[in-house]
Amino acid sequence: MNLTLPTWLAFQTYMFGTENSRSFISNERTHEYVLLEGLSSDIWKVMADTQDYIKVKEWAGLKGLSGELDGFIEALQAQDLILKDTIELSEIDMDIQPVGCDNEQKTLNVISDMTEWCYKHGYLFSLFVELTYACNLKCVHCYNPKDISNIQIDLDKMKQIIDEAKEIGCFNITFSGGECTLNKNFEKIVEYARSKRMSVEIFTNGQTLYDNPELLNRLITLYPSRIGLSLYSLNKDTHEKITSVKGSYNKTLCVIEKLREKNINVEIKNFLLNTNCKDCISVRDYARKINASSVADLSLIPTIEGNKKTLEYVVNENDLYELYKNPSSPLYMKDIKKRDVTKLQNESLCYAGCHTLCITPNLDIHPCVSLPINLGNFNRISLKDIWRNAIKKAPDSKLYQWQQVTIKDLKECYKEDYCEFCGYCAGMGMLENGYLKKSDVLCRQAKMKQKAYLEINKQ
Repeated sequence: MNLTLPTWLAFQTYMFGTENSRSFISNERTHEYVLLEGLSSDIWKVMADTQDYIKVKEWAGLKGLSGELDGFIEALQAQDLILKDTIELSEIDMDIQPVGCDNEQKTLNVISDMTEWCYKHGYLFSLFVELTYACNLKCVHCYNPKDISNIQIDLDKMKQIIDEAKEIGCFNITFSGGECTLNKNFEKIVEYARSKRMSVEIFTNGQTLYDNPELLNRLITLYPSRIGLSLYSLNKDTHEKITSVKGSYNKTLCVIEKLREKNINVEIKNFLLNTNCKDCISVRDYARKINASSVADLSLIPTIEGNKKTLEYVVNENDLYELYKNPSSPLYMKDIKKRDVTKLQNESLCYAGCHTLCITPNLDIHPCVSLPINLGNFNRISLKDIWRNAIKKAPDSKLYQWQQVTIKDLKECYKEDYCEFCGYCAGMGMLENGYLKKSDVLCRQAKMKQKAYLEINKQ
């Protein structure tokens, strides 16, 4: 009997053959996560590697588990993690079930726990890949370099990157850009990542997917865990004033609704500028209406080359204050927990370089997409060597050196009472003012958060 694993699974097994063995499995149809530990994790890996009932039965017999095996398989079949012999793939409903708010928070908690576990045990959990700097929009706040927009990661290099990432534990890979779909091998790259059972996220503006419905339909069958699309406003003119391309609004909206018709997980990325910030309420409400997630993003940064022209679009303090104190706003401060920084002095600044790494189109490896600390270039040093040297605490490892930076190393930050409302971003600070410097954008936000919080809670 064959144990057929369906194409909608993403999974990774860690520490096979030890008491700490752990398998992390995502059913990308239902967006439910399963965590197997110990011998159940080991059995899963043997199943995944052989997909042969006889071989798994023999292995289970050696471990004294023959009596439990059939019940274990039935439990996996009940969760669509193993197909029953009587079911053909063509008979499976392709639609993914909608993810509600409660399930979304549960998912975030599971992923957060898993990322912490991976880092603690020496594994990289996720990888962010900019496949190209090319883009078919001209967004006014874009931070990507324009003079090398023709550069893209080729297929062979990307396969090497995926293989190495998988080897050092990577469960999730995110493809972005520029506009990632403009990489000439985009579809093949996604197919290869999924063939390695990686959970794939895609960040896109939707233009190519609208123009190429065959590509859109193919992506749906590859079971991405999520597709993030930028929607700046539900007002066509406002959206297109930001993208600088006529017709971009309708294309993005059509792709969002097509994906939701197929119940693909969609995250609407609503980047807030001074020209569209008040639209974040209607965008959030629209996302809820179609059962998509959304994020109102204020992390405006200078260009990667250091040009601060983008900062002319920063949201002003009055608008920030109004959004922070408005109960209808996604930025409402009522339930925000303040940070007691006195207890966090030895904590890492953020997850960059600990839970995730980023690869640029020219194959430079950074801790984060917005933190241009060059850890090495994939043409000269492998991804796994960069990661493993840091895990081994090699003193010459740039990644290890970065991982040792903590909140107490910030000389300008967390000195004022409003700083307890700041989630410091090293990338924003570096691009605005230099390495480990404060971010003026974040300082203004923290002041307005504090003002709104005190007003709401009448302190």
